[in-house]
Amino acid sequence: MRDLVKKRKSQVRYCEKLSNGQFLHVYFWREKEFVSDRVVYVWNVGIIITDSRKKANYWKNRNPKGSKQMATGKAGLEGLKKALDIILEFRNRLKPNEYLFVVFDDEKRKNAYRWLERHGFMEFHKNGKFRAYGTFNPLYGNWAPEN
Repeated sequence: MRDLVKKRKSQVRYCEKLSNGQFLHVYFWREKEFVSDRVVYVWNVGIIITDSRKKANYWKNRNPKGSKQMATGKAGLEGLKKALDIILEFRNRLKPNEYLFVVFDDEKRKNAYRWLERHGFMEFHKNGKFRAYGTFNPLYGNWAPEN
């Protein structure tokens, strides 16, 4: 597995061929956030299974022609398992001031990503609405318990 955009420090992309001939594309991109007067970096994850790299890039860039590109993946659990392996490997490379968020577009993906909780991810809410599953590098500590 190798990063396909090594020249960009704020982007990482992986592509793996699946047994059905389609490709799993996993995108990571970093954004700067201010939390409690402190700068942290949030890595976001985008996952798509398509027939071609071009379709995946249109999906990631929200297709400049206006029409949203639909995911055509039919890999089932194989694609999810490979995506999980890539996400967990990436999580273990995070620095102390970095977080990893897996955001979902719809209920189907929200339910599919629920398995991340088994691997130390927690629900993150914004303005009272559930937005993403998030984590940090487990080498740097554990989640503080809620009171």
